[in-house]
Amino acid sequence: MLKIFAFTSNRADLIEIQMQSFQKYIQEDFSFTVFNNSKVDRPEQSASIEHVCKKWGVTLIDVKLDADLIARCNTFEKSCTMLNNAGRWSNPNCAGSYACVYVWEKYISKEKGPICLIHPDVFFDRPVKLTDYLKITPLRFNAQSSPGLGGIYMADCMVLADMDRLPNPETINWMGSLVNGINTDGGGHTFFYLQEHPEFVPTIHRRYIEYDPAVDFQPSDYEIFSIENAPVAIHYLRGSNWNNRSFDYHVKKTAWLRKRLGLEAA
Repeated sequence: MLKIFAFTSNRADLIEIQMQSFQKYIQEDFSFTVFNNSKVDRPEQSASIEHVCKKWGVTLIDVKLDADLIARCNTFEKSCTMLNNAGRWSNPNCAGSYACVYVWEKYISKEKGPICLIHPDVFFDRPVKLTDYLKITPLRFNAQSSPGLGGIYMADCMVLADMDRLPNPETINWMGSLVNGINTDGGGHTFFYLQEHPEFVPTIHRRYIEYDPAVDFQPSDYEIFSIENAPVAIHYLRGSNWNNRSFDYHVKKTAWLRKRLGLEAA
């Protein structure tokens, strides 16, 4: 059975839409686990996240502060400490990187069989059997890079893996920050895993849509994910609203998303 994992700190409504899209389009048995990363600096979001997960039968696990893990993350994050003086995440990158490292280290790296790690604003929009894409490779991901890095690293927005065949998954480090003196986004330290395993190349591709004249919100600001030249998913992008779009913007964008997924009329 395919195990799907996501982590979130707000927008419980997107968990509901995500589960609906899975039920409609994933053509195989699956389980869905959400890791709740709201407890540190968005505790007011926890009740709605818990309510939606209970309603849809989604397993919910809290992301907890682990002193040893935070200390190790601080050795990678050079621009600031993971937590500020108020005990909150120093910035969204710290929050996202810690959650991904926590989830991978404590749970996903210990899994067996096929897994899918995705952002909470990624939605399948057509029939797909994800395990078919793991028959010829145990790892599929989309890549990022940074000027001067001399290589690529994995983006955590969508990762498919067969954990039974993936070599040394516990060595994958999803922290961002400085890598060989170069600034990277979240996932930057997966650069070293890919350097050790050059057989793995990016096979999930993203096409960014900045302006779509067919939608009533601008910038349209979404991505289409494809595997083997076949579109499989929509990335809403910035679902956590770290870039402070207006309430009206997200109302329109969410209505568009539901219609795009065929879940209800906008």
